[in-house]
Amino acid sequence: MSSKGRKEKEFQKIIDNFSAFIRAHVLKYNLQKFGLDPEDLIQEIKLKIWKIIDDEKNITNPPSYLKKVVESVVIDQIRKVRKEEEIFISERQKLISENESQFNPYSDQNCSLKEYILKAADQLIESRKIVVKLYLLNMNLLEISDYLNYSQAKTRNLLYRGLADLRKILKEMGLDHEKRR
Repeated sequence: MSSKGRKEKEFQKIIDNFSAFIRAHVLKYNLQKFGLDPEDLIQEIKLKIWKIIDDEKNITNPPSYLKKVVESVVIDQIRKVRKEEEIFISERQKLISENESQFNPYSDQNCSLKEYILKAADQLIESRKIVVKLYLLNMNLLEISDYLNYSQAKTRNLLYRGLADLRKILKEMGLDHEKRR
């Protein structure tokens, strides 16, 4: 009998005797949750067994050896799936960031968020602009009303309406605070 015929016979003997053993060990890992088909892994295991026999390695304790082969193939495939997921996630994040900057007409790299807010505040009507800018300088309602000689009610009204207008302007500029949360 030729060397090739002997190898094929040995391979077939292992597959015939241990196919249920291999299948049971593959199925215990519940590979569907990783998106892996158990039949594909069984095929991969058979290829690995064939390579081992083809390299003329002597398998002294087949159940133990086959269990290690099954475990190594399963681990390799899970690692492969996880690596592909990581690559997919990083590529998706890169595309999202590229698209955000592409569609934001105010995404000038040299302009900070403070500058955008100040540009937007400059578009407010004069009475609201003053109150909002003082508020942005960390003055509270009482301090602003004292500084401008306005009543607290008038100051609060100008501030809340000014902040609402500021949000609208910033949204039009492409700086939506809802996206950043």
